[in-house]
Amino acid sequence: HRAAGAVVGLGGGNGGGETLSRSTVHAVVDDVAPFFDPTHYRYTNPASRVLLNVRRVATMTIADANKKIILQHDKLLDSLVTGLLLDDDNPRRGQDGADALQEMCAGVLHELALYGLGASALRSHKRTMDALRVLTEAGTKESRERASAALFELDQETRSANRKASA
Repeated sequence: HRAAGAVVGLGGGNGGGETLSRSTVHAVVDDVAPFFDPTHYRYTNPASRVLLNVRRVATMTIADANKKIILQHDKLLDSLVTGLLLDDDNPRRGQDGADALQEMCAGVLHELALYGLGASALRSHKRTMDALRVLTEAGTKESRERASAALFELDQETRSANRKASA
């Protein structure tokens, strides 16, 4: 997992179209998911520690080819939703780095909403959609903006109406 993290840290996932292997992408998400699983000992790690790992996921989502692979991981969306720190009992709420963690998770969700397959995955994941709606009212300024932008992309009816109005 550390090797996969190092590959991502060295620029795998940059906008230059570099595609990471499925095993590398999944290894990075496998490494991040325990931080958001309340039954795992890593769940108690502070927000500042988790941020470094989530940054790798954010880096991978820059390239569309990586988005396609990352969306195949069954723990990704639940991990990102937990990383939004919306639950009152989340131990990371109020910690140093908590705002940055929330903003990064919101940013990844926004990136996924901009990608066709990602938008479909988010629309069909009720927990993500509910969390984005709550985040528009309860997050940091940047998180609220990211959530609103993601919801705008995901709300096909609003986008269709805006297109017709501007035509």
